[in-house]
Amino acid sequence: MNLSEALKITNEITIWIHGKTNEIQVANEQRIVVSLAVFQQAMDVADGMVILIENKLPGPAWALARALHESYVRGVWLLDHADANQLENFVKGICPKISKLVKLIRDAQESGGAWIRGINDLNITSLHSLAHGGMEHVSRRIETGSIEPGYSEEETVNFLKLRNQYYVNIGVFILAIIQDEAALIELNNKTGEWKKAL
Repeated sequence: MNLSEALKITNEITIWIHGKTNEIQVANEQRIVVSLAVFQQAMDVADGMVILIENKLPGPAWALARALHESYVRGVWLLDHADANQLENFVKGICPKISKLVKLIRDAQESGGAWIRGINDLNITSLHSLAHGGMEHVSRRIETGSIEPGYSEEETVNFLKLRNQYYVNIGVFILAIIQDEAALIELNNKTGEWKKAL
């Protein structure tokens, strides 16, 4: 799959999920409202990544990967794993570190805990480097003998695939919260159509 094809499917995923989740009605319960706000932030970050890639700015797009990962992990933790005291502390601005949240989520099947842990274990060092202008960026800017962006198309396509996995997972959480069974079934079917971009 080339970058143009990946962006096309990425935009289809984005439009479909926004179409099913924008302007929804949810219970006015703190846990739901706060976790959905965090998931919405993650979706905004993911949307920003696409805009940057479309505008030939892969470096800044990649720099947002840690924000996407951490927002997703926080959203999952808040929705399914934080106790009432932890939820209150989060609202006050107190949140455990991501490594602790990953441990608290464990390998819970309903929240994709094993997937979260796998992403975290394999990529957290790179995510930190990407967020802070570390060697993950530097190595892609000097390998060609000059100082310019050298993010390969294959890497960028794979980056979009990871972004899309977060996006679909967030869509599943939101649709489950609003109990839209028909949309969940449709999304499950759509993932087959989008398989090359996931």
